[in-house]
Amino acid sequence: MEEPLFSPLEDKPFDEVLTALLDEDQILDPLYLYRLSDISPENLSDLSTIWEDVNVERRRGLIDDLEQLTDANNLLSFEPIFRIGLEDLDDQVRFFATRAIEIFNTDDLIPFFLSVLEEEDSVDVRAVTTSILGKYIYRGELDKISAEIKARIENKLLFILESDQPSQVQLRALEALSYSSHPEVQKHILKAYKSENEDWIASAVFAMGRSFDHQYTEMVFDQLQHTSPKVRLEAVRACGELTLEDAVPVILDLLDDLPEIRGASIWALSQIGGEDAGPAIHQLLDSDVSEDEVELIQKALERLDFLEEGVNLSMFDIPFSDQEEYILDDYDYIQDGDDQDDFELEDFELDDDHWLE
Repeated sequence: MEEPLFSPLEDKPFDEVLTALLDEDQILDPLYLYRLSDISPENLSDLSTIWEDVNVERRRGLIDDLEQLTDANNLLSFEPIFRIGLEDLDDQVRFFATRAIEIFNTDDLIPFFLSVLEEEDSVDVRAVTTSILGKYIYRGELDKISAEIKARIENKLLFILESDQPSQVQLRALEALSYSSHPEVQKHILKAYKSENEDWIASAVFAMGRSFDHQYTEMVFDQLQHTSPKVRLEAVRACGELTLEDAVPVILDLLDDLPEIRGASIWALSQIGGEDAGPAIHQLLDSDVSEDEVELIQKALERLDFLEEGVNLSMFDIPFSDQEEYILDDYDYIQDGDDQDDFELEDFELDDDHWLE
């Protein structure tokens, strides 16, 4: 008989979880975290009552741990806990909660997120909130939210780009707008691309890839050998999203680049396909690669197998979830591979969970 992965806690009184959370002198037993999944309204109310009495370091660690559990097991749901964290008194808790809640169906939170952009003091929280609004622009393009709400989001993000906001927030606004068909967006993408600031160039290239617009093909291709790693990274990813076959020889050379760029190159090759992609990716298994890279290589080869069988996975937006990580300070910003090719967004209905992250 197989041992369970963790002891069942359903029969444990929820009061024990609350007591454990409040006990600063004891390390919180990780098993209690599972008790917070799919929490009942009554237990959620009890947790809300004592939330601010929990040590701030524990609240930070709790939200961060619950996000990692969500990534590891999609059968767990801590959305109500993250909603509590969105209005925490501590800006780091708010940051973690905002980042973690992105994968859930949270259209009702759009007004709240818009208010954060006006009222939040923390630049990091405003930046991650700005980034999340891209999800709703995407949903607006699919007519899953009203045109009025979509326009409110677009106007707010355009205002950020045209005002004196911290660059960290403006960069995320440009990226969030990249799904938008608003006529002003292209102007901002090109302005960022032509700047001499590598952060803006990287965000512009990111936006070009996400836009599904092949008018940017040459500009994306030109950045594959940029001196800045962050620009090369986004160029590789954009080439994959736009399925630029002419970029394959350069991307093959980038398999010897920095680990993050190598990972992005592996995935881009799996998106583009071609006779050289599979052998080059498979050959990496004979070199010194980490366990994470082995997993990525296997996923990439599986994707290529589907492509060779005539199924274009780009239309299904199968994500490389390991690349979804926000590090706002230095723009080690890696996100899912998104839709590409000459498809109309309206032709496909994609789940919200492709966003994470």
